Order: sequence, then structure tokens, then C-alpha cells
Amino acid sequence: MADLKSLDSPFNKKARQYKNRRTPNQIEIYDLTLEADGEEMAGLRFKHQDRIEIARTLDEAGIHRMAIIGNSPTPTRGDIYSAEKIVELGLKARTSGFVKTKDEITICHEIGIKDIAILVGVNESTFTRGLSKSNVLYASKDLINHGKNLGLHVTLMGMDTTRASPKFLKQLFNEVEPLFDEFAIGDSLGRMTPYGIQYLVDLIASWTSKPLQLHPHNTTSMATANCLSAVMNGVPIIHSSINGLGEFSGLAATEECVVAIEVHAGASLGIDFHKLQEASKLVSAITGIPVPPGKPITGKAAYAVPETEEIQQFMYNLQLEGRFNDGMPLIPHLVGSEKIFSIGRKCNPYTILFNLNEYGYQIEFETAAKFATEVRRHLSRKKGHYLMEVTELIEFYKKSCHYKKNSN
Repeated sequence: MADLKSLDSPFNKKARQYKNRRTPNQIEIYDLTLEADGEEMAGLRFKHQDRIEIARTLDEAGIHRMAIIGNSPTPTRGDIYSAEKIVELGLKARTSGFVKTKDEITICHEIGIKDIAILVGVNESTFTRGLSKSNVLYASKDLINHGKNLGLHVTLMGMDTTRASPKFLKQLFNEVEPLFDEFAIGDSLGRMTPYGIQYLVDLIASWTSKPLQLHPHNTTSMATANCLSAVMNGVPIIHSSINGLGEFSGLAATEECVVAIEVHAGASLGIDFHKLQEASKLVSAITGIPVPPGKPITGKAAYAVPETEEIQQFMYNLQLEGRFNDGMPLIPHLVGSEKIFSIGRKCNPYTILFNLNEYGYQIEFETAAKFATEVRRHLSRKKGHYLMEVTELIEFYKKSCHYKKNSN
């Protein structure tokens, strides 16, 4: 039976980076849709019930960790109430809070959250007046100690790690590393490439053996590739958000990141892809931000065979030979999606043959060609991107002169 890792290109396995990969035995997705990162997308704010519904769906999908409170340093009373109610759900996922102050750490403890991520800026070039390296080091130790004294699992997240001075990063690890449990590499402005990730992970791994995390922003569309690079170089925990929500260009999209890791790193994350598809649709409905049709994994047309007659003829012939999936970018059902044999303004005989045959309607090629002309004429009045549903095609067929009642 096919699985996602079987879909990786054989040429990838020949690359030096593949041969030398250090993929962790266990990889965790740390979803930040409900942390401030999701709401840092301009114009976005979740309601309480939205948060509950998203948390439940993410948990059902098998997400390993989820941040449920942020908006640091000033979470609202509503944020706190929602986090309390999410904790009361008794989710399987580890819940956490993103914090910058002692008060927030105490709030997380009182809510019942066991994990926190302490956010500390580590790029000296962005320090504002009155802030110094010594201030950052002192604050880091003070905040970590406060969290540990409350019995919390503490991650130190270096905001803008990927633009920080290596000298200061090394000093930070020399002085603070014994105190925290995990360290999150913040690519806060999305400036990294997979090659830079490999270098930086190796550098930090020379200073600590504690688990690392990656917080990848998508400024130049590198976020998912950076997640894959991090995992293949030993990073076991990846930050992401559903549909890539987040400040500026957002984070790595959870659904894309999971598939990239399973296909290219050959790791099984234990995620329910049908539930992940559901989470994407849910977040889109709640936010009012549509999922682009061609978006990887969750776009409606992500597995839609193009309308070009040559391509559809090729795919139709593969279908007749029982090898349809050999021509697909991914096998749709493995990621909780469905194949679509596109029906649009370039409708051709193979469009008709495939779609009607799938639903038990037998039709000759010559008749299919004539009916395709009628469909094109019908759809010519549509504007912009438009794909006809199969049910719509069947109804149109039944009303045409080509339909015979004994044809199914």
C-alpha cells in the first residue's frame, strides 16, 4: 500500500543533504494558530467559541502541541478565559503559553498550562535605547527561574535568532542553557534559507544537546522548506499555523509542513489528514480568509487535473490502465483530499468521458465531443476562476439531448 514517503523523488535520496540527514525519531508539530501568531495577521481576532472549536479540531487531527495564549505582554481577560476553557477540555495535545513577563508566567500556571515559551529578543542590532546584552541575559535567567520555580516546562525562544550575532548567541547559551528545557530558533522576519538553517542548527547543536524548535516565518516563501531542513538536521519540534496565519507573510502552514516532512523526510507524524483538511476549512470559515484554489494540500484545485486536452487524455488513459495516481502530484486520499478531473471553459471530450464514466454513465467519444462543446458554451458566461462540480455536469447532461435514460 502506498504511503507518503514512497512519493519522494528518487533523485532527492542521491543528494548529500539526504545521505547525511539526522531526522529525529519523534517529530512534533507545535501549532500556533491560537497563540498571538495567528491573530497577528492584520485584521484578525478570534472569538471565544472559535478558539474552542479550533482547539478541538486540532487535537482531533493529532497535533502534538498547541499554544493557546499569547498576545504578550498583555493577554486580555478574554484570552485568559478561553485558555482556561481549552485546558478544561482535557486535550491530548500539550498546551502552552507564549510569554514575556513574570505576570504572564504566573497566569499560565494558574490556568493550568504546564508548558511556556519565553520570548526574548536576541538580535543586538534591533535593541532599543536602554536595552543591552546584559539586560537580556539577566531577564532570560530571571524569567526562566520563575517558570521553573512554578514547575513549568520552559522553552526559551530567541526572537530574531537568525539575524543575531553568533558571538552573543554563544554567550547566551553559555550562561542560560543550564536553566531552560528547550530552545526555539526564531526566524522572526523569515530571512533564512534551508542552507542557513542547516548551518545554524549545527552551530547551536555544538552548544547544547537540549531539544531545538524552529519558528519559521514565510517572508520569501521559505518557511516549509526551512521546516524540512530543520527536521533533517535534527530539530524535533516545528512551529506552524493552520493556513499559514501569522504576522506579515505568516508562518509555515501546518498542513503543508506535515506533508513535506512525511514525503521528504520519510517520517510518520501520526496526523489525521482528513481532520487537518477540516481544520483548514474551519479556520478559513472563521477568519473569512479564503484558501486559494491552488494552495498545496488544502486548496480545492490542488489535485484537479488541468483542463488541457492533452493532459486530460493522458490522465484518462492512465485511469483506464488503473494507474491514475502515477500522474498525480500526490495521491489525494493520503492527505485527506479528493481528485478532481477539472470541468471548466476548456472542457474537452476526455473531461466528459472521465467524469460521466466515474458516475456510471456510458457515452461514446463522438457524443462526448459534442456535449463538451455545449458545456464550453454554457460556461463561457462565467467570470474569473470557475470549476464546474461533477453533480452540476450530470444535471446539465440529463437536460441535454445526448442523455439516454438507460445510460446508467
